[in-house]
Amino acid sequence: MSKTAKIIGVLTLIFCIVQIASANIAVGNIGISPSGDLVSGQTQVSVSFVIEFASSGGYTFDNENTLQMSTDLDSATWSYVIIQDGVENPAALEVGSNVNINGWVLSYPSNREISMRVNMNGMAPQVDTSEEKVVIGIAELSSRGSVISSSVVEKTALVLNPSQIDEVITSGKIELNSIRSSLDSLAAAGVDVSAAETKYSQAESNLQNAELSSDYARAQSYVSAAQTAINELTILLQQMQAQKAINDANVPVEQTDELITYFKVNKSMDADPRLAPIITKREIAAGLVVDARDLASEEKYNDAIQKAGEAYEKANEALNDAIALKENVDSNPLSGLGGMISGALVPIVIIIVVVVLAVAGFLFFRGRRRWDELG
Repeated sequence: MSKTAKIIGVLTLIFCIVQIASANIAVGNIGISPSGDLVSGQTQVSVSFVIEFASSGGYTFDNENTLQMSTDLDSATWSYVIIQDGVENPAALEVGSNVNINGWVLSYPSNREISMRVNMNGMAPQVDTSEEKVVIGIAELSSRGSVISSSVVEKTALVLNPSQIDEVITSGKIELNSIRSSLDSLAAAGVDVSAAETKYSQAESNLQNAELSSDYARAQSYVSAAQTAINELTILLQQMQAQKAINDANVPVEQTDELITYFKVNKSMDADPRLAPIITKREIAAGLVVDARDLASEEKYNDAIQKAGEAYEKANEALNDAIALKENVDSNPLSGLGGMISGALVPIVIIIVVVVLAVAGFLFFRGRRRWDELG
């Protein structure tokens, strides 16, 4: 074989591969009725669309490829008409979830204008759980039966299970009742819950509307709106609970600070060894409060609540120790002298003791001398 022939052969092979991998179809004028969600086993669906076959490689469609039309709808019936240069062929009828049209039926010279008008009717499929289903799918298959990805056109719809809607309504009510209890508890503690109350009302109203609606598609829209409001409300509730836990933990920290100031300023106990462990526990608690605030700012609300709980526990340890020390100091004014003696007043105390001993010695020797003179 000559070199030229080999080159031509390679180019021909590449050309064929490109043909196989190329999509020659364009889907337009897609109409789906109804356009919204579907009810399992109840909604009748009608679909219409037009397929244009663009020329590629001298032909409107590769005669070795296949045009596939598919749907997840039940009891699907198809009617399609091939239009050649504006002239309609007799309509073809098909039944089933898949319709495969051989490429040779659609393969014409590139100077011909070929299109296809399609109508399909079907019933929303039975589903145990509300889920997305393919209403209409169009694709070109290669000679090996693989889907040419660039050709795929697909339209889906949410198929609703009515019984599941009832279950979601029931679970939504249970969730709201739990949230109601938490909101009331926060409100009783003085927390501003007005923003949460607005979300609560939205969720409650949508659940009520869903329960009263006989239109399942509309009921689903109400349920979806309620779930969105509940999710937002849950996050808002966690925010408030985390902030309250942080505020609660900070209270004993501040109360301990007041007592530490009292010991240092009023009792001059800066160097009292009994004060050091109280200060240490207070510092640990304050650090945990900072950690809780950081977690809350990162929207890790459950972690923030846990960390604030640890801070509250440690802060109360410090506070209880400080209260006990204050009771001891206040009941025995001299008990605070330990810190004073061990601190900056040590030299003064030593001087006083020396002076007292000197005076006592002087008086002692003076008295003895008198006794000797009298004796």
